[in-house]
Amino acid sequence: MKVAIIGAGSSGLTAAIRLEAYGIKPDIFERKSRVGDVFNHVAGLLNIIYRPIKDPLDYIKNNFDINIVPLNVINKVVMHGPTVTRTINSRRIGYYVIKGQDVASAENQLYEKLKTNINFNVHADYKKLKSEYDYVLIATGNQQIPKEVGCWQNFVETRLKIAEVIGKFDPTSLIMWLNTAYCKSGYVYLAPFDDKRAVLVLIVPYVTREEVAKYWNNFLRIEKINMDIVNIYDYEHISGNCFPHRFENLYFIGNAGGAIEPFLGFGQFASIMSGALAAKSIATGSDFEKEMLQLSNQNINMLELRKAIDTMDNDKYDRLIKILSAPLIKQLVYDTNFNVIKHSSIFTKYAANEIFYKPFKKLE
Repeated sequence: MKVAIIGAGSSGLTAAIRLEAYGIKPDIFERKSRVGDVFNHVAGLLNIIYRPIKDPLDYIKNNFDINIVPLNVINKVVMHGPTVTRTINSRRIGYYVIKGQDVASAENQLYEKLKTNINFNVHADYKKLKSEYDYVLIATGNQQIPKEVGCWQNFVETRLKIAEVIGKFDPTSLIMWLNTAYCKSGYVYLAPFDDKRAVLVLIVPYVTREEVAKYWNNFLRIEKINMDIVNIYDYEHISGNCFPHRFENLYFIGNAGGAIEPFLGFGQFASIMSGALAAKSIATGSDFEKEMLQLSNQNINMLELRKAIDTMDNDKYDRLIKILSAPLIKQLVYDTNFNVIKHSSIFTKYAANEIFYKPFKKLE
């Protein structure tokens, strides 16, 4: 059986490792000279996003023998609204992982487990490979190829400013800001590498690259951010629906398969999962579309949440933060396995309608 993989990111590397476990040696093509994003940053894996799965790292380890060592455990979230700040403490919030070319990055951890050599600095032509291989896994990190073959629908386009900053940080804390003045219906987050270095990321939906610079300057000014900025990058996230995930002998995985969810823009767990499930489908004949159904449904739920958040103003952001930090709600959301995303409309409706919000004031 001849299998080609275009792209050596998290999804492509996971697929290759799992194919090797099934006794299949793939040919891997990567356009860069090494694995990982060209810049290092910190990504979050929040447990509340993936429920009913309790722990995403345990899940991929137990089900696919893929062990990713996190940078840190997240046990505190600080949420800054326009006028309200609340702190959540819990042992079940999630993990930080490094993305990029750092030796401890998720990509390099996967690369170390790979036995097959990667063909670096190769711009593979999927049309050519499609006729030469039994299966071709598209793990390019973007929607170009599924869009070309008619399998892609855009959900949300967001622009990001990703800055590496120097300061004093708690490596187990996630700090978030919400304010329409500088992120519209997006958000800003700070995720530490360690106690002296962190990434500060502004995520703004529905704006151009030129416009995001204005929002970035607004954020720095309004929140009085005075950290030393070492590096800063512009980035684009496109969340969308890939259907079907398999077209003839092409398998779409990772971001090419719709791994980036449309609410917070996370995609690490879905990328790894899609790569593992594609390998399983090729090796065992399982139905790839059925295997991907849970991830697809999760993104649909996330899209509904995104639509609700898009309608909120600053007053509603403050209400939502108060609701999520009320003692009983906080315990339900962070200390149980309650499926927050599935029932997220409850919280957004309460935040959006002051008449329904009043009962929650007793819980604060």
